[in-house]
Amino acid sequence: MSALTIRAVVLDIGGVLVRTEDRTGRKKLEDQYHFDHGEVDDRVFRSKAAQDSTIGRIEQDAIWNAIADELSIEKKELEEFKRLFWAGDKVDHELLQFLQEIRSDYITVLLSNAWLDHRQILEEEFGIIEGQTADYILISSELGVAKPDPQIYHILADTIKCEYDDILFVDDFIENIKAAQTLGIHTIHYQPGMNLINKIKSRLDKN
Repeated sequence: MSALTIRAVVLDIGGVLVRTEDRTGRKKLEDQYHFDHGEVDDRVFRSKAAQDSTIGRIEQDAIWNAIADELSIEKKELEEFKRLFWAGDKVDHELLQFLQEIRSDYITVLLSNAWLDHRQILEEEFGIIEGQTADYILISSELGVAKPDPQIYHILADTIKCEYDDILFVDDFIENIKAAQTLGIHTIHYQPGMNLINKIKSRLDKN
């Protein structure tokens, strides 16, 4: 597999372009509801409802309603739960700018495992818009399939009219990286503290 044919740069959103930089809100929820460290993330992201919404089977309201039922909380308390849960999420503006700068030379794509209605949230909360932030935004709940299922990478390649080894893909989950590598996609496994822009540039400079 050659590293000299990259035509498309594909970034994950949650955990890469948008990251939880401050866990204060989630820590407060864990203290309030007597959760273990990290349990609030699991209850939100790893529930059956969350998995179903990630592939478009149910609306994301069902996720929060299930949490409200589990914790026996009313609507007002649920809204505060949601506010605290998302309070530490920040967009990486430097990475966002870099992505826009390379659009003249590369096809740019955001590929996200995300719940229904996520496209609207990206636009309203973060100003992330298809055709402006990136050429394409592909969201699992709209496609009916999620990473690391190989089918989502097939859809990606078909959508952008690229071969697998034309693609550089960045994700924070190793299982998504390994699935992409199996198909011949170039990858960068993002980890906290990594200078991702320089890492991407070093791969593109080999073109």
